[in-house]
Order: sequence, then structure tokens, then C-alpha cells
Amino acid sequence: MDARANVAAMSFADLAGWAEDDHAAALAAFARSCARIAELDAGAPLDGKTGAGSIYGRAGDWQPACAAALQPVAPGSARGFFEHWFVPVRLPAETGLFTGYYEPEMRGALTRHGPYQTPVLAPPPGFEMRPGGAGFPTRREIEDGALDHDALALVWLESPVDAFFLHVQGSGRVRLENGETVRLAFAAKSGHEYTSIGKVLIDRGAIRREDVSMQTIRAWLEANPAEGRDVMRQNDSYIFFRLLRNTDPALGPPGAEGVNLTPRRSLAVDRTLHPLGSLFWLTTRHPTPDGRGEVPFAHLMVAQDTGSAILGRQRGDIFFGSGDEPGEIAGRMKAEGTLVALLPKTIAPR
Repeated sequence: MDARANVAAMSFADLAGWAEDDHAAALAAFARSCARIAELDAGAPLDGKTGAGSIYGRAGDWQPACAAALQPVAPGSARGFFEHWFVPVRLPAETGLFTGYYEPEMRGALTRHGPYQTPVLAPPPGFEMRPGGAGFPTRREIEDGALDHDALALVWLESPVDAFFLHVQGSGRVRLENGETVRLAFAAKSGHEYTSIGKVLIDRGAIRREDVSMQTIRAWLEANPAEGRDVMRQNDSYIFFRLLRNTDPALGPPGAEGVNLTPRRSLAVDRTLHPLGSLFWLTTRHPTPDGRGEVPFAHLMVAQDTGSAILGRQRGDIFFGSGDEPGEIAGRMKAEGTLVALLPKTIAPR
């Protein structure tokens, strides 16, 4: 079935908040994706994991806009850049669910000693992910020694709860004892199905459904360390990392596209439906850092990441940044919203 049959062109005037957005910030994020897109063969898909019949065309459909994006554009001209090259396109389904993620910061060491007893592992040699994690140990088995921790450990963290949330977020910063800060970036996953421990805690009656957030889950795990260890092990999925040193702290961690994420501009999407590098106008709301209110969110976003829980056409995960305040927002973020795609004029529906 032609995916174009269920989409319709819009006007930029139809996008509430469009004129007020910081288009220069969006253009800077898009240019990072363009550096990748510019290197693709013109006939190649924008993302090899996006299904056949995609509305997003081929790399060659995006490369003229990307060539322009990689040239100096005056900040005041950024809005005109997007309006010149793209057309907003309404997608099937009017609303969906939007959540948030961030880059946590934690304490650790390069060697195992003292309080630093929880390893963050690199993939084992020759590792290849198999569907469903077939033949590969679960989280529980890995923690019990199915893999050689001493051989694979990149760093050792002081908190097993920090390590678990590092796995959930997919990246993090670690402050070492000598003052150096290193980054942990996603390298691979075991292939086992992801299980939300928030749902586990609801089913056990530990937290009420309406109270579940990253903050309440963390507080419960820290207050109940023995039972909490068992709860975390209900999630069979396991994430492996790579260690990055001497990175620019002003930039976010690399996402699935291989480019550094930009706070409030990078979006994790379902890659079977939306290719990495594509553009979206997102309207939703997000919580305030203290959790007492909400504020509107209307921004031009770039699909630069993905996640196992991000499934569906109107589904996205917003990268909010690094550290405590972004974490407070991301941990509570769960709201309805709407994605509108921006397609190059040459392939947009009329």
C-alpha cells in the first residue's frame, strides 16, 4: 500500500508556534545529520531500517537541502531555509505518546575498588545480537557471572541503581576520582525483550500507576535494595557500552545516527516508520523540573536516535540534555502530542 495515500500537505502557517521557534538551533542539529546524509549514495534510503514504501524518499531527495544546510546560514535566515526546502506533511493518526530521556551523570572508577563494585560492560568479543536474545544470557545471568566482568568492564560504578538507569537511558557521563569526566555511549544490546520495571512495581503494588515516574522508581529501588535488585533483574534486556574520552561537554552523547544529540532538538523515533535524519514539527507539553506544572513544547526536531520502547508513527522520545534538571523533566515526561513531518518539496504530496 502506498504510504502517501494517508498523508496530506500543510502550510507552515498551520503549525502553531512555528514563527516563535529557534530555527537556527534546529538547523544546527539538522546539519549534523546532513553530514551523514551527504555521504550516502543518492539512490540509497535515508535509513536502511525504514520500511519499503516510505514517504521519505531517497538520500538524493534530501542532499540538495543538506548541501545548503552545511553552508553558513545567517541565524535570521534559518526559518527561511526550512520554508524554502521543505513542506509540512500531516501524518496518519492525529496524536500519540511522547516521553523524554537524558544523559545521567554518576560517579565511578576505572578499576574495581571500595564502593565501585558495579561494572559497565563492553560487548564480548565477536558478539552478534540475535532476535529475542537467543542463546545469550539474561541480565540476571550476566550479573551472576555469565560474562567475565573483569575482562569486559569499562568502568565500575558506585550504585547499581545508577547502572540500571544508565541502561535505560543508553548513555551517561561518569565523574572519575581524578576529576576527569568520561562518556559511556551505547554499543549493543543483548536482544532480550525489554521489560518496564515501572509495570513490575505497579503489579507488585509497590507504586500506584498514577505515581510512576523515574523519580519514584529510583526512590523505591534505593529504599529497598534487596528487593530492588530482583525487580531490576525482571528486565532481561542488557545494554553494552563503549567508553569515550576527551569529548566536548557542550555536545550531547552520540545517538543511533552516530551524531551528537542536541537537547530539545533530537528525537528518538521508530526507525521502521521514520528514518534517521528526517525532520518533524512536534507539539506537546512537558513537566516543569519540580513536577508541579507543565509548559508547552512546540519545536522543530530531528530524528537522530531510537529505542526499543519507541514504537508507532506518533511516538517519540525527546532528548532533554545532560545532568539533574534535564533528568527531572525527562523522568516525568509522558504526554500526548503530534508529529508533523517536513519533507523535501520535490517529494512532498501536493
